[in-house]
Amino acid sequence: MSDSNDIRAQADALCDMPLKKLNRIIKRQPIDLEFQDLVYSVRDNNAKGGWRQLLKGINGKFHSGELTAILGPSGAGKTTLLNILAGYVNVGVKGSIKINSKARNLKTFNKISSYIMQEDVVQPRLTVREALLVAAKLKLGSVVSAADKIGVIDEVINLLGLQKCSDTMSEYLSGGQRKRLVVALELVNNPPIIFLDEPTSGLDNYAIKQCVDLLQKITKMGRTVICTIHQPPASLFQTFDQVYVIASGFCVYSGSPSNLVPFLDNSGYKCPPTYTPADYVIELVHSNPQTITGLSSNIQNGRGDVITKQKYLAEPEDFTEVYKDTTVQNVVFPTTFWQQFSILLGRMLLQMSRNKSMLYIQFFHHLLSGLLLGGIYFGVGNDASQTIAIFKYCICVNVFFMYTHVMAPVLLFPLEVKLLRREYFNRWYSLKPYYLALTVASLPIMLLLGCMFLTIVYFISYQPFEGVRFFWFCAMGLSVAVCSQGLGYAIGSMFSITNGSIVGPSTLAPLLALAVYGMGYKSSIEPLMKALMSLSYLRYGMVGFCEAIFRDREPLDCAEDEVYCHYRIPEILMVDMGMANQNFHAQLLVILGFALFFRVFAYVALKYRLTSELSSKIMHVAYKVFRKE
Repeated sequence: MSDSNDIRAQADALCDMPLKKLNRIIKRQPIDLEFQDLVYSVRDNNAKGGWRQLLKGINGKFHSGELTAILGPSGAGKTTLLNILAGYVNVGVKGSIKINSKARNLKTFNKISSYIMQEDVVQPRLTVREALLVAAKLKLGSVVSAADKIGVIDEVINLLGLQKCSDTMSEYLSGGQRKRLVVALELVNNPPIIFLDEPTSGLDNYAIKQCVDLLQKITKMGRTVICTIHQPPASLFQTFDQVYVIASGFCVYSGSPSNLVPFLDNSGYKCPPTYTPADYVIELVHSNPQTITGLSSNIQNGRGDVITKQKYLAEPEDFTEVYKDTTVQNVVFPTTFWQQFSILLGRMLLQMSRNKSMLYIQFFHHLLSGLLLGGIYFGVGNDASQTIAIFKYCICVNVFFMYTHVMAPVLLFPLEVKLLRREYFNRWYSLKPYYLALTVASLPIMLLLGCMFLTIVYFISYQPFEGVRFFWFCAMGLSVAVCSQGLGYAIGSMFSITNGSIVGPSTLAPLLALAVYGMGYKSSIEPLMKALMSLSYLRYGMVGFCEAIFRDREPLDCAEDEVYCHYRIPEILMVDMGMANQNFHAQLLVILGFALFFRVFAYVALKYRLTSELSSKIMHVAYKVFRKE
């Protein structure tokens, strides 16, 4: 009778649940997640057979309306299990994963689930409310009105206790507030199942309690919440509805926290009164690995729960009903390509406008570099005795755009990838509109500051005051800038900041050497070197700058007392430098071709890096192709 009253009370609580507007806009069916005989192996040349099992045939079932904690010592396989259940890892996995007793369709499952990874990184230079508004626009789409989006945001802010910091910039939030914001961002589209990897890491005991209380609130709305916890505080252990203890890839307990101690007693391991059950079972499997086999056998490797709770939320009769919530969910994304592009572009431009220190640094970098370079080559533009100096001046302009726009993405973009990883996996948007928005957002500042730099160095050095010549000079400089930025994104997409800071200069050094090779060789450059020089976009930039300044130009000024003025005709320099008979337009087109290649390469590298499934498949196939017989 008491059980029936408890179930009725839970059902009544659900009827008076928070997020009424969100539940009305996007209705969700409850989801139970079940896995059977789950095995996960990775390549290990030191292991027998070349494979090492991280998960060893484990089983389990996580119910809707319950908060489940996956516990275990370090290296036990907690995060691995969570990654597999969330769909983040799928290659090398054997066994079955079911949703409401039906086989999981991963692509469809990813539309309605959210995975909150351990790194609680959030978009900088946005207030809590602004960040939630962007998330709502992307995840709810145009089907939901603007007024309803605002209502949903207010509900989520109130539920998660973010009222006092709703107008605070994300970088000024405390650790606990940042954790809640990350959860709030994923809650705006009402996902029925939420995965969290170590949500309490880095928090003090009070913040941990707030975090767990928040997760409990979410489960009371009929959500399935699954999280990994290293070692929960004793005061919070009993607040979980279910604990799933894993050790060395085996399940050693699955069930209610209150039944862990009786289970250990029945298995012959009495928990000392000075220990919490969680601490004791983790220490037990650490200090005595033989106990893992016994405990796993007693719990049938997760197949036999100690307590099976009666469910108060009805399962849908047909699994497909889980995904038939609204028309918003019947498309790949709730927003179109151009809607995603405009939302992301607006967010990026707002963040850039608020990054005052970066804007000041870029402005003064271009201004001071322009004044310095212009001062070094002051007044040499029409002096025939300074023609070699003008050639060096072109090299300096080339090098300025190369290093400025390659190294910035190399050092900054890997940080952006961390933010991108969470949003992209949780299907906020497609990678294509994000990448296009990233490209477009950087152009205004690049073009404006680039033109400022080029104007300063052009006129201070007394280059010809001809509009067409100045236009092509600027066009060449900006095209080198765009191409260099593409190379920077390509490197930043593939490498971390540390590795990228080494790979970047190492890549630029040979490109620059090839750009200036052939000085004084005239037309006798070896065919092999010509082929190598054609691989350097900086070579085309060098030729383009020289073409813009020297081509079809009137004879330069020579001193009256000078007997022989060799470079009075600028084309002679072009011949001596191996740049004769070149076409400016061809150089520009080749540089733009390199720019397109770098951008596409960066996109593919980014796609590979973000899609662990794709990278795992490629490595798996590569091993099969190149393995030793």
